[in-house]
Amino acid sequence: MEETTIYKILSKEKLAESITQMALDAPEVVRNAKAGEFVIVIPDENGERIPLTIADFDKSQGTVTVIFQEVGFSTIKLSRMSVGNCVYAVLGPLGKPKHVEKFGTVICIGGGVGIAEVLPVARAFKEAGNRVIGIIGARTKKLLILEEKLKRICDELFITTDDGSYGIKGFVTDVLAQQLSKGACSYVYAVGPVPMM
Repeated sequence: MEETTIYKILSKEKLAESITQMALDAPEVVRNAKAGEFVIVIPDENGERIPLTIADFDKSQGTVTVIFQEVGFSTIKLSRMSVGNCVYAVLGPLGKPKHVEKFGTVICIGGGVGIAEVLPVARAFKEAGNRVIGIIGARTKKLLILEEKLKRICDELFITTDDGSYGIKGFVTDVLAQQLSKGACSYVYAVGPVPMM
């Protein structure tokens, strides 16, 4: 008889409009997880493969946290699952982990749901002994995610919104230009929508 792994949803939180965070029980996946990697989540036996950034992980608890935006049939299906339900599969970790070393001052920039990837990378840079400046942005305050968690990691955190509803009115790239003009940055890590990049 073949042993089946159960990937239980341990927690679920709505972070913003159409953005959900889920912690999944996946000890064999998280055992080798590193900042910058992703997993493939398959909601049910007939579901599509959804690539999702590893937003956080806890090796001692065997949990992996993913954050996703409801943009299609499969992510909507996943968002409708409840705590205690099991997803069909979690595959990973996949991708190339972020190379982390002590650079000095590192600026980590995230836009929109891309902020999910910034969290573990900023933490890894901080743990490597860097001074970390975070710059995160969204179209509007109601779409901004992970502010409190990043405040605990970053030495400085700047927040922008396109519409000025929170933080600095404008784009993360505007704040980046200001920080670079000060000449105190050794390394920049950015993830977000194509126009931001």
